[in-house]
Amino acid sequence: MKCSSPVSANVPAHGGWLLFPVALFLACFLSSVIIPPFQSPDEFDHVKRAYLLTQGRIVLDSPEGNSSGGMIDTGLLAYMRSYGNVPFHPDRKLSADEIDEAKSIQWAGAKEFSPAPGTGYYFPLIYAPQATGLIIGEMLGVSVEQSYRLARFFVLVFASLIIAIAFLIHPPSPLVAALLVIPMSLFQFSSASLDGLSTAVSILAISVFMRIAVEKKQARPWLLPVLTGSVILVVGCRVHLLPLILLIFGTFFFTKSHKSLIAGGVAAILVVLWLAVAFKSTVDHRFAAGLPVSRILFYYLANPSSFVRVLIATLTSADLARFYVQSFFGILGWLDARFPDDIYTWLYALFFLVAIFSTSFRRIEAEWLVSLLLVICAFCSILLIFLALLVTWNAHPASVINGVQGRYFIVPALLIAYSLDCGSGGESPVGPALLAAFSLFSLFNTGNLLLDRYYLFAEQPQMAKLEMRATPPLARGVSITLSMHQIQKEKPSPLKRIAVMFGTHMRKNSGSAELRMTTKEGDGLTVSFDLSDLADNQYRWFDLDDRSYVAGEILFSTGGGISIWEVHDDKGPVSSCLIYEFSNGSKRYTQACPRF
Repeated sequence: MKCSSPVSANVPAHGGWLLFPVALFLACFLSSVIIPPFQSPDEFDHVKRAYLLTQGRIVLDSPEGNSSGGMIDTGLLAYMRSYGNVPFHPDRKLSADEIDEAKSIQWAGAKEFSPAPGTGYYFPLIYAPQATGLIIGEMLGVSVEQSYRLARFFVLVFASLIIAIAFLIHPPSPLVAALLVIPMSLFQFSSASLDGLSTAVSILAISVFMRIAVEKKQARPWLLPVLTGSVILVVGCRVHLLPLILLIFGTFFFTKSHKSLIAGGVAAILVVLWLAVAFKSTVDHRFAAGLPVSRILFYYLANPSSFVRVLIATLTSADLARFYVQSFFGILGWLDARFPDDIYTWLYALFFLVAIFSTSFRRIEAEWLVSLLLVICAFCSILLIFLALLVTWNAHPASVINGVQGRYFIVPALLIAYSLDCGSGGESPVGPALLAAFSLFSLFNTGNLLLDRYYLFAEQPQMAKLEMRATPPLARGVSITLSMHQIQKEKPSPLKRIAVMFGTHMRKNSGSAELRMTTKEGDGLTVSFDLSDLADNQYRWFDLDDRSYVAGEILFSTGGGISIWEVHDDKGPVSSCLIYEFSNGSKRYTQACPRF
């Protein structure tokens, strides 16, 4: 397609592009409501890294025999464990009880070491939005759930603002925008992971480079520092984007200013210094390649033909190629939520049409140097992706390169998209119309997939008949047994306190009784209470001593006439109406009992 104005126009025409970041924010905000916590790959470790930044940790600790990590609040770790059994189990759905229990977990104040080795190579400043949300939540005393949601919210706000600024600096093409609304991008922007913000900063760097290429010697003085800072920030956390430093040096061809060469040199030195510190200080025991990473790297650098053979074998694998394409557009979750094949076909077709109507061959011919620099950066970045995974995530020697995911290619794809775009506006209206259709299709099917993956069962589960009944009244010689939750009996957790739902039979009862709790080992705790304090059909809280109790009973002391409400299941055991508050701040409720 042809553009009505080349990239060298003096003033970019933004049109309606500033509305796009707003629409992206709203779409991702709605997706964030649906997506359970920690469902983006490695999000557990990313949130740990953000929390460590709130504690002033720039470099991770590496205790003897452990992978690198740091001291994490035990409440945050308990919240993570609440969702730890969801990844890699595509048939695993979340229940209301599980979500409510996780929501009730509070910051504990106590800390324990937890590894997060995969993030040790990332310069932690990129985690500032997540850290802001976590530290505000902790300072306000809200739950870990609310703090985590704040972290997600700040990531999305910062990413949207950065994209808006980038589009102000240089307007995108429909193809660039389409790359931001593919299901994988929507999913990553909606998480507390790193991809959303690193993608946004990459777009800012590319947009500044494009603007300098437009204005040439008239380029504003602040553009070069913004480009340099953006590249340093994103390369510091995404080593495969190291070729972006070439864009800083490349501005010399347009401005003829030696400041470009100085800025590029400074960026290269700072990035290399950080990577040297990060690689020296990070210990990762998750995968053993058989040899140190440095030796494997030097082997392939000294024998480039070996790397080429492994790369060709990888790229010619039909199964891997299919996986790369599908995971680029979106295999969501921890690569455990796939679209049906026909949805991928429609995504490919619509995306291809957007690409066709976003390409200007006249602009490529007129500004071939800009396009060449962007394509070189993209090509080198793709090679680095495969090389990095080859030396860090594959046993040596490798026959194919495993561990590469399609989402790693989103920024290289953005570089190529900018190399093809129409520059300063004037594109055919067909491109934006196709973009709108692609966006709606992507958002609709992403929402459907998320609901199906995390909440909807393949078939209606058999519903049990539940009925609430009161126990026989407490009397001399007659105790009332607490029928505790099966999970607490099988895998007991320390209890801070417990609530029991009493029935007083619409009267005030006099005298006293005792609650006796027992651990698996037979240790016990007895709490006396006044029957006159009980309200009919209401819970009464009892403070415990943070031990893991598995059984309990109400004993007659000097008065009776009270009952406990129970739920009778026609297909299972009887359960007392109890509320469990654990030492980590989480709560668990008995199904079908009131929660007030």
